[in-house]
Amino acid sequence: MKPSKITHRSLMLVIVLVLMALPSTVTGNAKGERLRQTMADISLLNSQMAQRKTDAAGIRDSLSTRLEEIKTEALRELREKGIRTEADALGNPRLLYDLKLMAEIQAYIDRYTEKMGYYRVACDRLSYLYQQADDDLKIVSTLSGMKIGELISQAEKILEAYLPDAQTIAIQPDTLTIEPPEKIWKTFSKGR
Repeated sequence: MKPSKITHRSLMLVIVLVLMALPSTVTGNAKGERLRQTMADISLLNSQMAQRKTDAAGIRDSLSTRLEEIKTEALRELREKGIRTEADALGNPRLLYDLKLMAEIQAYIDRYTEKMGYYRVACDRLSYLYQQADDDLKIVSTLSGMKIGELISQAEKILEAYLPDAQTIAIQPDTLTIEPPEKIWKTFSKGR
């Protein structure tokens, strides 16, 4: 009869321990699921940012091609009209227009180059965050709920910061620094 009592007592102890552990297991699973969802959000945003970086590179390359075409056109105008001085260049309407256009295109090229750097840093940061979350998820059973909560909170802040830039590339024309035609002429005339 004694073994039955010990077994009954042991069984009761196991049940009590399981019941005590159950809320933390449920909480751990809920936090683990929330972490998985956050990882999916990070992955999606990282993909969108990588696409924006690719888009910016394509636009920058197209602008660079157009800039070279305009330079060729301006050189042709210089040769055909025999223009040698800055004053003559700025006095020629076609050449003045080309110089202004070159300045504007160069300003956009510079801004798209900046954007590409921004998107590269965003992708690196999101990749690091994803890896950190993945590592934590692998050991979720040993992590305290507080650490997972902190990671999710950090991830949400980063996601919120980058989310507006994930949909489209926005460049405000009024924020560009466009060089004056005189400066473009100096650079352009050195290269011919």
